Amino acid sequence: MAAFLRCVSISALCLAAVRTETPVKLDIDWESFLSRADLVWGWSSQAGQASSTTPKLWYHSSFVGNGALGMMIRCNPSNPTKSLYFSVSSSAVWDDRQPGAKYTRNNFVLDRPRLPSGHFLLTFSGDTRKASMRLHLWDAEVTGTVNTTQGTVMFRAFANSRYDIADSMLIELNATGGEAGKTVWEWVPAPADSTWATRDKTYVHNPPPEQSVINGINVTTQRHLSGNSHALAFRIEDLGSQNGTSWSVMHISISPVVKDGATLAAKNVMQSMQTGLNGLAALHRDWWHQYYSVSFLTFNDTRIESFYWIQMYKLASGTRSDRIVYDLMGPWFIDGTGWPDLHWDLNVQLTYYPLFTSNRLSIAESLHKLLDNNLEHLIENVPQQYRNDSAAAPSGASSLECLETCYWNYGPDCLTAPPTVVGNLLWTCQLYWLHYRYSLNTSLLSDGLYPLLSRAVNFYTHFQVDNGSDHVIHLPITFSPEYPGPKGPDTNYDLALYRWGLKTIVHIAKDLLHKNEPRLSVWEDSLARLTDYPVDQNGYMIARGVPFAISHRHFSHLFMVWPLNLVDWSNKSEVNLAEKSVDHWIGMGSSLTGFCRPAVSVMSSLMGRRHSAFSNITFLLDKYILPNTFYHEGENGECGETPPMAASAIQDMMLLSSKDGLWV
Repeated sequence: MAAFLRCVSISALCLAAVRTETPVKLDIDWESFLSRADLVWGWSSQAGQASSTTPKLWYHSSFVGNGALGMMIRCNPSNPTKSLYFSVSSSAVWDDRQPGAKYTRNNFVLDRPRLPSGHFLLTFSGDTRKASMRLHLWDAEVTGTVNTTQGTVMFRAFANSRYDIADSMLIELNATGGEAGKTVWEWVPAPADSTWATRDKTYVHNPPPEQSVINGINVTTQRHLSGNSHALAFRIEDLGSQNGTSWSVMHISISPVVKDGATLAAKNVMQSMQTGLNGLAALHRDWWHQYYSVSFLTFNDTRIESFYWIQMYKLASGTRSDRIVYDLMGPWFIDGTGWPDLHWDLNVQLTYYPLFTSNRLSIAESLHKLLDNNLEHLIENVPQQYRNDSAAAPSGASSLECLETCYWNYGPDCLTAPPTVVGNLLWTCQLYWLHYRYSLNTSLLSDGLYPLLSRAVNFYTHFQVDNGSDHVIHLPITFSPEYPGPKGPDTNYDLALYRWGLKTIVHIAKDLLHKNEPRLSVWEDSLARLTDYPVDQNGYMIARGVPFAISHRHFSHLFMVWPLNLVDWSNKSEVNLAEKSVDHWIGMGSSLTGFCRPAVSVMSSLMGRRHSAFSNITFLLDKYILPNTFYHEGENGECGETPPMAASAIQDMMLLSSKDGLWV
């Protein structure tokens, strides 16, 4: 079978290729190297008018995160010359309305969505004259200087990566002149409601937040209708003043949703204060310095190289092994988002691809742990009669529980079943497989992936069509993700995923685990007789009888090309078919968006089109990537997957694999 056997890192590949008795050391001045990729801001104001470079929006902001807690820093959009805006949130804060309660709607986006926390305002005594801000990748912290008509305010912010010691974010403040002792902090909690609340007149709001003080720590508790709560706690430490300069540090923590969020948040703030600013900063920096050094990549285009390393920073800021999966937003909640959720038909998968080649497997563990921890829910997503041996992911989107609800693209009885999207779990299992291939962790394979992939494959065996007339196995009508035209049988999205799933599960059972698997003969028979992909004069179709005739942004009909890499690149006819299909897709470009470009880039690398691989990334950076390297579709529709996927495409420009070996 065609396998992704990519090297764990570019540097490791280079070292492995050199045979010498003298150990080879990759000697990099990391601080100097990464400083070239730092994000830098500069702005000013005159006569109370902010300059055009003033960062006012979320996609202008600097950002820090520790895999759950996140902060975005910008000017206050309502008063940009007078105050800074520190938006804070946690990817562990979701509503948890219970099924069957009178206020639930069996729609996760109303019942169990991501929830906002709020923001801090730092107001100056004077008006801004000139200001700057820098995101230091090496130390994973943001620093800034604001010169006002009254004095100077300097700040440093970071989200502590040693959350085992204190799960907190810190903001250090240094004010001089007329700003010393005159700056004012204000905490503004956000209503803990679904961003979809205005779309449902029957929506029952969560209770208003409650303010309290615990051992001198300010606490905002947000109770849930379920009876649980989450809380934000903070305390400002006055570190003294001398010669017209004042120092302070704010410790901030946001609890996950638990029975007593207030106590937990306050405890984290107390632990943060006990360890202290300098102690936490040293531990925090040490974690990041070790994180970066596990692989190295340099590129002869400094903009692309910088973009790549910012994504490596963003991924470790957005998730960790023992933290929440990286959803569309990561830990940075975007006010008014229409997508407070996990999207299963592309977004969650694309986010994780760059972590394998870059040797950052611990960061990627949050994805397969999500699957492992929610196996029972994945089983509940399929019709009752299949639950003894099958499982599926939601057809569109879900909350953290991975349950299908009556939200979007759902099948009969609000379950995952034909004629909706049914292959999303198989796609996610491909990333689980990549994690195994890079780690060669046999327990990960036998205890995690194998039982899950077996269920994902078995699901298809229940609804595959074997009419006996042509001795070929077909698939019923399903939905090719996002295609705006008609549905049809033998959808190429499902055929490619089912073929990959069958090949992989047979390989695991026979060659890797040597299992006496009772369903092995069924899988082998289905694989041998599975129908060919529907094609026409333009290449791969959407489904049998359904040509690719309407432009759309998803590459769901091209999965055999990428991400599954099922094309035999030594077979000229298969290569020609792949090239024709990709050209037809991007040739109908009216509905293409930014997230298409990394996919086109990887496909181009596979097809040996180096210029196209490069130009699609530069096109993405020129036309779609936002100033702070985030990406959105719609003003507040953050799509966190596209920048990391572009980083994966950059890796693939330099290193690819196929069944024939590595391409460097």
